[in-house]
Amino acid sequence: MLHKKHVIRASLLLFLIVLSLTSYRIVSFLQGSAAIEQEWKAYKPDPIVNFGSTKHLSILPLVNWHTDNGALKGEAGVSYLIKTDNNTILFDVGFNKNQESPSPLEHNMKQLAVTLDSIDTIFMSHAHLDHSGGQQWVNKNTFSIGLEQTDLAGKDIYAATHTTYPNNKVNVIPEATVIGPGIASLGAISRQLFLGRIEEQALVINVENKGLVFIVGCGHQTVPKILTRAQQIFNEDIYGIVGDLHYPIPEGRLSLLGINLQKYLASGEGPHNPISFETMDNELNMLQELGLRFIALGGHDTSDEAIEYFNTKFGDGYRHVKVGDWIEIAK
Repeated sequence: MLHKKHVIRASLLLFLIVLSLTSYRIVSFLQGSAAIEQEWKAYKPDPIVNFGSTKHLSILPLVNWHTDNGALKGEAGVSYLIKTDNNTILFDVGFNKNQESPSPLEHNMKQLAVTLDSIDTIFMSHAHLDHSGGQQWVNKNTFSIGLEQTDLAGKDIYAATHTTYPNNKVNVIPEATVIGPGIASLGAISRQLFLGRIEEQALVINVENKGLVFIVGCGHQTVPKILTRAQQIFNEDIYGIVGDLHYPIPEGRLSLLGINLQKYLASGEGPHNPISFETMDNELNMLQELGLRFIALGGHDTSDEAIEYFNTKFGDGYRHVKVGDWIEIAK
C-alpha cells in the first residue's frame, strides 16, 4: 500500500512538472510572438536599388529529402550549390543527422564532382541543426560541412545572426545586404516558434530579363512576410522561388517520441494550432496572384502531399527539388 502511494505521488509530481514546463513554454511562445509582431510593424528596411544582375543562374541541390538517384544520400536537411555569372555559393550545409563521415553533404559533393575549391561564398540561412551540420555546431554558434570543421580560408561567409568559424571572418548581416553582382540577402526575418525564436534570411538573385529568384532555406519567415519584405526592398518583379517553405501537411519528416516536430513545434502557431491545409492553400494562391513564373519546392520540411499539390497547381512552372538534379533558371 505504501509503495502504491509513493508511485501515485511520483506520478503526480511528474505531471505537475510537465504541466508547468508546458505552461511556461506556451506563455513564452505567446509573449515572443507578440513582441516579434510589434518589431515587424515598426521596422522599415532601406530599399536596395540597382544591385546588378546575372545572365546565368543554376542551382544544384546537394542535400534534401529526395534524390535523383540511389548513389546520392537524402536527409531532412538542406544545402544548395548556386552558380551565377560571377559567384559560386554554398547555401547551408545540411544536417548529418547520423553523424556520418563523410557527411551526406560531403558524400554528395564527391558524387557530383563539386569541390570546395570551386566555392567562393557560403551563405547560412539560419541557425537550425538541419542547416548547420547538426545541433552540436548550433550550440557553439557555428556550422560544419562534416564531422570536423573544414578549412574555409579565403571564402566569404554570411550569416543572419552571431556566427563564428575557425580562422575565418563571418559577415553577420541582419539587414538586407548586397553580397555580389545581382546577389543580396533579404535580411533576417524573425519568427517565434514553439521551439524558440529564430531569424532566417533568404538569398535573392536578380536574373537578367526575368526578375528576382529567392532561394529559401526553411521558410520559417512565412510566405506573406517574405513577399512583403521583398516589395519593401526591391523594385524588380519576383520571378521564382527555389527551396523549402515548411509545409508539413499532413505530417513532417522528423518525429521524437511520437510527436511530429516539424508540424507541431516548428511551424504554425504551436502545438495547439499547427499549420493547416487552408494556410498553405492561401499562401499558394498569394504566389499565383503575384504572377510567380517558377517554383521548385524542397521536401526536407514539406510533405509529399504538399509537394504534389504545388505541382498540380503550378503545372509547367513547377520543378521537384532532388539532390543531384540541376535547376536551370537561366543558362
